[in-house]
Amino acid sequence: MRLAVFLVFALIISLSSFPTSSNIISNGEEYIHFNQVSIKFQGTDAVISMSYSLDMFSSMYIFLMGAYNLEPAIGDLFWDFDDMEVLDIGKDNAVVFVKDVSRKNDEYYLHDSHELGDTVDILTIVYPDGSSRTILDASETPDTFYN
Repeated sequence: MRLAVFLVFALIISLSSFPTSSNIISNGEEYIHFNQVSIKFQGTDAVISMSYSLDMFSSMYIFLMGAYNLEPAIGDLFWDFDDMEVLDIGKDNAVVFVKDVSRKNDEYYLHDSHELGDTVDILTIVYPDGSSRTILDASETPDTFYN
């Protein structure tokens, strides 16, 4: 029993001794895979929900240290958006709020394309009227308009 406690303690100490979590988990390593991203427009703003999967090491790290360590990776995915806030984050999903992602022009809202920091398997754009558009293997959001 003492050996098990010692081993768990040693594992926690060794994992916490890394300089920063963003160095352990970096996009170039492909530790995170974005399965699905859904962008729901609300006026000029948008609520983005996403699901992702992690490799085994990253899953263990997140289990021990907390899902908040994924915030830099989510920020990297939406690097081209100006005002982004992570509302909720879990081991395999997150919700993000983006302010002023579109602009109002007379009776329509215009959304200019934004690059994504990684490829998303399924990108779903949900318009305020409930209709949607799905894009496979997306690396950017499309130019679009809605009312």
